[in-house]
Amino acid sequence: MHADKVYQAVRDEKIIVIVRGVKTSHILDIAKALYAAGIKLMEVTCNTEGFEEMIAAVSKEMAGNLLIGAGTVVNKDLCEKALAAGAQYLVAPDVNPEVIEFCLKNDTAVLPGAATPTEVLTAVRLGAKMIKIFPASALGPDFILQIRGPVDDIDFVAVGGVRLNNIKDFLEAGCVGIGIGGAVLKKDAVEKSDWNSIRSIATQYVKRTAEALAELKRQKM
Repeated sequence: MHADKVYQAVRDEKIIVIVRGVKTSHILDIAKALYAAGIKLMEVTCNTEGFEEMIAAVSKEMAGNLLIGAGTVVNKDLCEKALAAGAQYLVAPDVNPEVIEFCLKNDTAVLPGAATPTEVLTAVRLGAKMIKIFPASALGPDFILQIRGPVDDIDFVAVGGVRLNNIKDFLEAGCVGIGIGGAVLKKDAVEKSDWNSIRSIATQYVKRTAEALAELKRQKM
């Protein structure tokens, strides 16, 4: 999928669920539970054992329904492995010129991670169109709101510590989307194969995000 279409999907769907440290045998059940809850974007981190196999399985089984990406992409080698497996977008924990340049050359959406104005602007100068603000909860919505003053032509996605009670805060600060991991994929639920529980929690995040957007729209009227 072309990069611009993925960026638009993030803007439209708002939520990316981050999958890390799960068993390969669980990945399709996780993907189906998330999709049933209304989640349309998911990433599997590259430091998860078997990540290539997982991405390939989701890419094949959920084609046309769920956009699958690779997270924790820290070098060009991982970029190549992720795309070969079927990843449709890449997410990085840092601003790595090698990763960003690779994605630009391959028309692949990339979300580099940034935590300072210098990192944000470095990513912008390298050609990034969407930036992961990480760790979002540690930096806080006020940081994002203030940095949007001088940097108002790039999309931010809040990742790290986003919860039901602060989704609105990050959206109000100017984020076009959020990334959530363990808050939805509870370790005990995954280990017990309690997919109904995961679907239920994911549904709460979808519902709360929609509510927050509606509240913000009313405030502007």
